[in-house]
Amino acid sequence: MRSRGICSKPSTAAAPADGPWRQRRQARFELTIHAKAFMTTMKIMFVADQLKFGGGERHTVALATGLVRRGHQVALGYLKDSAELAPDLEQGGVAPLLCCHAKDGFDYAAMGRLAALVDQFEPDVMIGTSQYSLMCAAIAGLRARKRPKLVFINHSMGVVKRGGKQRLRFVVYRQFYRMAQCTIYISELQRGFFKALGVSDARSEVVHNGVDLNHFAVARVADQAAAMRREHGFGAHELVIGLCAIFREEKRQVDLLAALARLRAQGVAARVVLVGDGSMRPQIEACIDALGLRDAVLLAGFQQDVRPYIAMCNVMALTSHDENFPIATLEYMALGKPLVASDVGGMREQVEHGVNGLLYPAGDVDALVAALSRFSDEALCAQLGQGALATVRARFDAERMLDRYEAIFQAVAGKLARVGLA
Repeated sequence: MRSRGICSKPSTAAAPADGPWRQRRQARFELTIHAKAFMTTMKIMFVADQLKFGGGERHTVALATGLVRRGHQVALGYLKDSAELAPDLEQGGVAPLLCCHAKDGFDYAAMGRLAALVDQFEPDVMIGTSQYSLMCAAIAGLRARKRPKLVFINHSMGVVKRGGKQRLRFVVYRQFYRMAQCTIYISELQRGFFKALGVSDARSEVVHNGVDLNHFAVARVADQAAAMRREHGFGAHELVIGLCAIFREEKRQVDLLAALARLRAQGVAARVVLVGDGSMRPQIEACIDALGLRDAVLLAGFQQDVRPYIAMCNVMALTSHDENFPIATLEYMALGKPLVASDVGGMREQVEHGVNGLLYPAGDVDALVAALSRFSDEALCAQLGQGALATVRARFDAERMLDRYEAIFQAVAGKLARVGLA
């Protein structure tokens, strides 16, 4: 297919396999790669719901601080009072950083504070990072003296999938999609999902999440991981399976625990490391006790640095029933860990079955057991781990992600000619 331009309507024409078209496509690709030489600095303002420890929030922090490193001025307004990630933004040079102290629902006073920040900072581009923050950014932009261009980075599909009140809210939110000069999705599946709901994809792009390959290099934590493995009594040839996620119903840690009990009953020397915490912890602990797994499961709790916990495992799991394009799984692969993942959301855009991991139908514990048991073969584990690392290096480097976002923001702001993105 012809490469899509920034926020342009997709072409439906088929492209020939070679010839002049390939040369033109390569020229557009080279223009994109070298476009940074012609970029000017921008004033970019993010609007976030809150700054808690979550995948979408961590993505916003990485993007905002990465753009600061590239010489842009970046501000951020967050609506709710949760501010765990605020120090990371401050250390990364994001300023001003403002909490709007919004209450539940529509808070007129909070909109005023956000509009005041827009007037103070005068951004070229303002970015909503959720449907709620998109609405607030759009309203604040309308109230500001100088209206910035609006971009929406859509991280979620669950706000529509859960039905009821969420669907009614979507009817309201979708009006603000039309106000954005560009909507950025994080997976092709997600873009198709919203298109099926009637959201036009004419001004949209897909930018996959990326991971900092230097920070997640296994050499940085290998010694610590080996020491932790010895400390917890994990044998050299035991199959240690890890999962890092908040303890919520849709993450389905209980599926992994059920699979672990079955593996051990089959004679597989396996253990599980669960990193995270949350409202489902009592149910998870009850499940561990009911299955007699207290000595086979390490509940590591919330960890700000998950790298040594991932590195101490042989294989990582994603058992969720609802995901889009998680960052955690990219972090697993960057540390050279193969992945057993439920076939949900955009996981097929990350995992190539049999190359860097294995996919199984969500909720099918039999299939999960069969997939995990294959990693008793240490050679297969190493092979797919190498495939995982090769995948993130080739496709999901954070710098590549920043290149895409930077070019899109420049085009929206009118500071860069529209170019094709390969």
